This record gives sequence, structure tokens and C-alpha cells, in this order.
Amino acid sequence: MNTIADKDEFSILITDSGMGGLSVCAEIVERLHRRRDVARVAVTYFNAWPEQNRGYNALPDTAARVRVFDCALAGMQKFRPDVILIACNTLSVLYPQTQFHLCAPMPVVGIVDHGVRMIRDQIAAEPDSRVIIFGTPTTVEAGAHRAGLIAAGMGADRIVSQPCARLAGAIEDGPECPAVRAMIGDYVLQAVAQLPDKSLPVSAALCCTHYGFSERVFLDALATHVRGAVTILNPNKAMAAHPFPATRNAAQATVQIDLNVVSRIAWSEAKIATISNVLASVSPRTADAVRHYRHDPELFAI
Repeated sequence: MNTIADKDEFSILITDSGMGGLSVCAEIVERLHRRRDVARVAVTYFNAWPEQNRGYNALPDTAARVRVFDCALAGMQKFRPDVILIACNTLSVLYPQTQFHLCAPMPVVGIVDHGVRMIRDQIAAEPDSRVIIFGTPTTVEAGAHRAGLIAAGMGADRIVSQPCARLAGAIEDGPECPAVRAMIGDYVLQAVAQLPDKSLPVSAALCCTHYGFSERVFLDALATHVRGAVTILNPNKAMAAHPFPATRNAAQATVQIDLNVVSRIAWSEAKIATISNVLASVSPRTADAVRHYRHDPELFAI
């Protein structure tokens, strides 16, 4: 991140496969408004979802996912970012396997490390607790969070990994709708069944950026099945804080923020309304940018 630490003008690109990373984008935009120690920032939200009706988890294998994400990374270069934030756990675990990773001309930061640190710190504060990692099938299969925690000294018997197939897409249709509540209830039940002692504290790590939109639903479902204290861990906020060095003394009267949301696929009016309404409480400007996003079928080639 040293590439932006001393700049008065810089460019941040945030990418996700879908709309979940918009929560990170909203937090970043709001932080920029509050800080006022830079003159101008270009913020681009780049939806790397590849095809209208097929995302990364529906591609045939890891090699296909890596190839498509490499194409998306190439498409990001036209925005000339000083830093790329991968606000997606699925894409973050794919990134080290890409060709772009070998020669990236700017820092590229994934969200997985933020999640691992957050879980590690919480578990250290509660030595008797267990952690449930909720993620997409690709994220859970990759095992990056689990491996990072074990490498940090956490016992494997304290970690439960729960894949949540199709949940991210359902959340875009309504983060607290009946269908999402039913899906989260089922996945929580599967996860809790793997806990040998349900009276101990549980930390639930939402290791998909979409899941933060449904944080209250996860909390309600876990409280129903776990007798111990429940803590929700949302790495989105940690990632949103990452681009910013310590506040500098030279404050600006105003900060010019050039915010754009771009997507290769078209979003339905219903999805736009749902997600923009959620974002409005954090960053009205981000919510407005979602409502006026640019649909570009040529955003990247696959």
C-alpha cells in the first residue's frame, strides 16, 4: 500500500464476483469523506461476474475459474488503478494461481488474510470458543482460511467449515427475505451439528462479502441453536480500512471522489433496488452509483 500512502491523488479498484463487495466500496467511500486528507480519489467498483447466468462457482473446475479471473484482471488495467482490492473470498483464493499474480504492476490485496486475522484475534480473546467459517463452495474447498488458522497455531478441532451453495445470489434478491432466512437456517443447522459442545462460545466468520448483508439473519439462526455466546465476524470492514495509512496533518477543504460502478453483466432492477437500499444507510453516494451503474458487455473478454 505504500504506492498511495503519500499521494494526494490516487485510484482504488474494488472487485467482486457480484454485488457483495459493494459493502466494502461503500465503507471506503464513507471513510474518504470523513478523512479529508487527500485531494482526489478515483474509486471503481468492477463486477467480475463473467456471464449473465453463470458465475465462478458454476464453472467446471478451478482451472476454468482461474482463466476467467485472469481475463477480468486484464480488463481492470484500463482503469489504471494504484491498488486493486479483491473484495471476494472466492476470487481471493483463486488470485495466487493467476498469471496476473506473477507480474502485477500494482499491489493486489485479497480479503482472505483479513478474515484469518480477524478470526485469530477473536479466538485468542476467547480460548474456549469455536469458529464456523461460512463461505461459498469454492472458498471452503480451497481451505485457505482453515490453513491460515492452523498455521497460526489454532487446533483443527476448533474449526468448522460450512459451504453455502447459491446463498450469495439469493442474498442479492433480498438479504432478509424468507428464502434467504430458510437457506441460512439450513446451513447454520448443518454447521452447528458439527460442534461437539453447543454451550461454548461460537464465532461465525462470514467469509463471503455478500453474507454481511444478512448478518442479522445469521445471528438469529445461530442464537437459536447455540447456547453459548455468538460473535459475528465480518471481514468486509477490515478490508475497507486497509487502503488508508495513518491520517496526515494536511487536511483538504473537500475531497473529490470520482465513483463508478461497472459490470459485464446486467443487473435486474430488483437487485439494484434491494442492494442500493441497503447501502444507502452507509454511503448514499455508493447507493446512487449502483442505481446508475454502467453495463458494459465488453468490460473484459473471456
